[in-house]
Amino acid sequence: MGKLGLVKSQLEKAEERLEAANYLLEGKYYEDVVNRAYYSMYYAAKAILTLKNVEPKTHEGVLSMFGLHAIRESDVDEYYGKALRFAKEEREKSDYDVLAKITEEEAESIVEDAERFLVRIKEAINEIQKKLDEK
Repeated sequence: MGKLGLVKSQLEKAEERLEAANYLLEGKYYEDVVNRAYYSMYYAAKAILTLKNVEPKTHEGVLSMFGLHAIRESDVDEYYGKALRFAKEEREKSDYDVLAKITEEEAESIVEDAERFLVRIKEAINEIQKKLDEK
């Protein structure tokens, strides 16, 4: 599979995770909502990094490389890096801390962040691809 095929697959996975987050939100499975919303953002971040020929191997690597290659290169605003980091922290808390509770409002907020994140990453990927096509 070529690079553009991989980017497309990563974006499809991001969309599927976001759909699952919304489904779980309706079912009031708030801890699971956070997990799926984070993974939507994670796969979207990986997609833009793949387009830039950057292949981090860890979740922390995705965060670091997203900051270096998407935010510092002005493809996306710093807000998206903060949203990704917050979602990762909340995902870890909800997955590994048995006493952690995620409220409906927190779950809704993270899903909204994931929706904005995915829209912006798709826009940025299209902008980057357009620049590459012009070269």
